[in-house]
Amino acid sequence: MDRKKSIAGFTLVELTVVIVLLGLVFSLAGQFINFSFLSQRKSIEEYDLQSEVRHASTVVNDAIRNSTVTFTLPDDVFGEAKKASWNYLGIENQNEIVQYNWNSEANTHDRIVLVAARDDVFYNLTFDQKDPDSKLLEFNLEAYLTGKEDQKIQVQSELDALNSVAVDDGGSDDIPAVALAYRTDPTPSPEVQTTREDVTLAIALVLDDSGSMAFDMYGRDYWDWHYDRYNVRVDILQTKAKALIDQFAALGNIKVSIIPFANDADDVGPMLDAVESKNTLKTKINGLSAYGGTNTGDGLRRAYYQLEQYNEAHPSDEIVNYIILLTDGNPTYYSSNNYYSYDPQWNDSNCRYVRGTGQQEEPNLTNSMNYVHYVGQNLVVGRSLDIRTFVIGFTAVSSEVS
Repeated sequence: MDRKKSIAGFTLVELTVVIVLLGLVFSLAGQFINFSFLSQRKSIEEYDLQSEVRHASTVVNDAIRNSTVTFTLPDDVFGEAKKASWNYLGIENQNEIVQYNWNSEANTHDRIVLVAARDDVFYNLTFDQKDPDSKLLEFNLEAYLTGKEDQKIQVQSELDALNSVAVDDGGSDDIPAVALAYRTDPTPSPEVQTTREDVTLAIALVLDDSGSMAFDMYGRDYWDWHYDRYNVRVDILQTKAKALIDQFAALGNIKVSIIPFANDADDVGPMLDAVESKNTLKTKINGLSAYGGTNTGDGLRRAYYQLEQYNEAHPSDEIVNYIILLTDGNPTYYSSNNYYSYDPQWNDSNCRYVRGTGQQEEPNLTNSMNYVHYVGQNLVVGRSLDIRTFVIGFTAVSSEVS
């Protein structure tokens, strides 16, 4: 008989083993491919984060270098309503870095996200002025993975706010500054000219000289045993104001009138060149006595006319006008043309009648504040002279800030 040829094939057991092995191979391959996709996505996300952080640091650099006034803010102040004409940059809820740019046409702020929120990342942004007498600001921007202490990204830099008239650090060791508030008003210098003539900055420096300026920064008078004689308001004012005169003198082509105010603002200083009359201006500041009440409106009234007179005396010059007002409290007096009634004085002469009780009570507060409003609306912004105004509330008592 002929032998039958054997037919090669798979038994059921062999087929089962092959299927199991193939399933294992495909499973491992799928996990490997999935791991590759996840790794690629993580790399893209990390690259995006690094790009955003670098962009944010560039924006911070530009804001500090180009601002004309720079303030650093703690988190609670940054969270308050944003003020017109000011720009802001800071961290919100530790998960987003944002910028608020003032839009003068829309009369509102445009919110721009510089570093977007991510589920697994939180940010730390701080600003610090190491030397209060300099314009150097240090900023530190960090990104952390949630639940981990190691930094994922860090950008640290120290910048000089060269164009700022004032740089003030609102943070402290306990409550660090996490945001910037800054303005970018044009502040021409002799090197930046829009005509063939040099641009002149005319500045009315309106300084509170009332009795409360003899208090310490926390509002305690000399008879309080907690009184801090090393942090007296008028002493700090004099130190900072004289440093400001030095800065003006370094810039050049700046004219300054110092206008102290208490019950009135009759002691008006002439408009002097910050370079040629630097010592005279400083002597005027050293003479602040901290006595009497607070007639803020009178200080603004005299400031306006000092600027107007300087502009009229130099009709061919290109002049940028500033009022810098510093006060540590509510107005308690006002100037009147009438001894017996509220009749706001607006002309350029010494105070005719000082009215008010000197007390922070109604209706005195209302009358005194109405006078400030009257001068502001009818002189400072109500006439053709273009004036940029900065108001500085000078206190360390949080309840007085409003």
